[in-house]
Amino acid sequence: NDRLTQLQAGRAYVRLQLAATAQGLSMHPLSQALQEYPEQAAHYQAAHQLMAGAGQTVQMWTRLGYASEAGGPAPRRGLQAHLTRT
Repeated sequence: NDRLTQLQAGRAYVRLQLAATAQGLSMHPLSQALQEYPEQAAHYQAAHQLMAGAGQTVQMWTRLGYASEAGGPAPRRGLQAHLTRT
């Protein structure tokens, strides 16, 4: 569970989501059970017992299927929102 592994998991998730969309499928992250705070401890432990080996960390969890409505494009800021004048 280091920063490189977290970045690799995020990249893999994006590639998988793009591939799923191309096939007409929808993905939805289910990451709340993976949050590391006291109220989620039981869910965190259950998720890791189910999906990870000893000493491993689940980086991303998602559901995959057909949605009744297609999701719209994610909101993006235009280039001008990222530029500053110096």
